[in-house]
Formats: sequence, C-alpha cells, structure tokens
Amino acid sequence: MTTVERLVGVINRTATRNGHPFDMLTPMRAPGGRRRHWAHYGVMVPGLPAPHRFFGVMSILGTPGVAIFANDHAITTTPIDTVYTSSATAAMSGGQFLVHSIERDCEFRSDGSYLKFGDDLLIEGRYPKFTLQRHHSDIEVELEIHATDVVSHFAHVPGAYDHWSLLAQCRGSIRDQHRTTPVDTLCTVEYATGIGLHTIAPGTRRNLPVPFFTYHVLNIDPATQVLLVQVLGPAGVPIQRRVYLRGLDNHGSVHTRGFDFTVTEYRPQPTPSGHVMRLPTRLRWQARDNQNNPLITIEGTSNDDYSYGLGAGFVGSYDYIGTFAGRSITGTAYMEYIDLR
Repeated sequence: MTTVERLVGVINRTATRNGHPFDMLTPMRAPGGRRRHWAHYGVMVPGLPAPHRFFGVMSILGTPGVAIFANDHAITTTPIDTVYTSSATAAMSGGQFLVHSIERDCEFRSDGSYLKFGDDLLIEGRYPKFTLQRHHSDIEVELEIHATDVVSHFAHVPGAYDHWSLLAQCRGSIRDQHRTTPVDTLCTVEYATGIGLHTIAPGTRRNLPVPFFTYHVLNIDPATQVLLVQVLGPAGVPIQRRVYLRGLDNHGSVHTRGFDFTVTEYRPQPTPSGHVMRLPTRLRWQARDNQNNPLITIEGTSNDDYSYGLGAGFVGSYDYIGTFAGRSITGTAYMEYIDLR
C-alpha cells in the first residue's frame, strides 16, 4: 500500500464500516440539500446468458465534477440539472447512453423511492425490495430485486462523499424480438452521494483530475460475489485498489494484499468527447487473502461489447478463467472502464 493510499484511508473511513451489516435506515435520497449536490443509483447484473451477457444501470443525477465521470459535451441545461445514465446489455444496438434533464424529463421522489428517467427507465422501492423496468427499442428488462444486508463501502467521507454497494438477488426477464431470457441471479444495488464541484463553483466547467477508474462485478457461484475497484490519480498515483469478497452467508471482506490489475492487450475506441480511449481486449488481475495466500486470479478476454456512457468511459463484459480459494472458476464479468490518461 502506497503512502497516498494510506492517506486516503485516513480521510476515507470505510474501514469502520466494511464487514458490518447494512443499516436499513440508511437513506438513498435524490440530490438536494447543502451536502447532497448529486447522487448515483446503480444496478449491475453479471454473467447473463448470451446474447445479453450482462445488464447494468449506472446513473448520475447532477454532475460530481470529477474527470472520469464528466460528460460535459452532453450538458444542454446546467450540470446540476443533467442526468447521465449508462444502461445496457450486450445485445443492444445503440441507445445505451441516456442524457436527461431533471426538470424537463424526470420524476424523482426526494427519498429515492421513485426514480423515473423519461420513458427509458423506472426504479421503484425502498430497501430491501426494488423493481426495475428498462424500456429500449431492442429489449425490455423487468426485474424484482431483493437486497441483502451485505454491504461493501467504497467511500465514506463524512459530510462530503458516500458510496456503497449491496449484494442483492434479482429475478425477472429480458425480452427481445426473438426470445425471453429469464433472470435469476446475484446482482448489486448501489448508491452514492456527495458534494459537487459544479455546485460549489457554479460558473466552472473544470473537473477534478482523476484520470483512471475500473470496476468489475463477478458472480463466482450462486452465493458468492467478488468486486474489484481501481482508481488512479494524476501521474498514475493509486487512490484505491481493492478486491471485495462477499456472500449470502457472510458480510464480506476487503483485500489489498497482492493486488495487481494489468491490461495485456488494448484496442483504441473514439468517444463522443473527442478522446480516443484504450479499452482492454485482454486483462489479468489477482489478490491475496489476509494470510497472504492466493485468493483470486483472473485471466479475462473482452467480449467486445463496450457501450459508452459510464461517465466518460465504457461498460462491457469479459469472459474469464481463473482460480478462487484454490478452485477453478469460469464465467462472464461485468466491467466499467474509464482511461483518460
């Protein structure tokens, strides 16, 4: 662990929260108030049958003012009125990146129990039960989601920034013109909120210089989920490098020992902002457990199903082989990837 990561750990107080049950009174409020300038709602479902492979919703209401999550070219009103949403399966042909005006297009209850994004997406409910409907010209997604009390905290900076992810189970269907694909698997329910740079300095279009982010969700088996997070600051300085292990029968653990994430082969991909991003075609990563024994090793090959709109980057999937706790594993992972370097 680097000096910067240790310093971040002093500010970001997740160590006191990870490994404990989720507090059911934790709010999931829409933006509004002095320290809640923006909010993020997410649902990620990895390992679906082809042609879908994954389904995701990654929505940011308001604009945090961080480079990796900025789509300033798409703002037509104001940063705090703008909603960016990436919502896709691998089978969609266009329409995965949604931009809405909060005032003109959306209906959000202040407590977050009703979130309507134009005619494209509806998320309803309160912990632990939620429903989701995604309307698209290619597919219709309907899910019933039951969140557990197993939570992974990515960020807890009191009064400034909170970000967490619940292990959940989802059931429902994905319908296209050819078939109906049943869904019955583990997923995530995610929420974040915090202070936004564009609200503190209303006239600025500058963003905090965080150039790299990747996030992965793997369902190792019907009861076990693994998350990977890597965030790099200017000059490649690590801000966060963690693997989160959690299951239906435990409240999870966080692993930083032996962390390594390496892309071994890239392909270039233009973005709507004009930046050409290098996206992984092959990758590998690993981590060790708290006794320094091998925990997980992954070799992944992209399915070349990237869709733009995860902040300034992409969502996609990769097929993987590897080992977990000494046994062989295979599957399809959900991946978010942003590289502005």
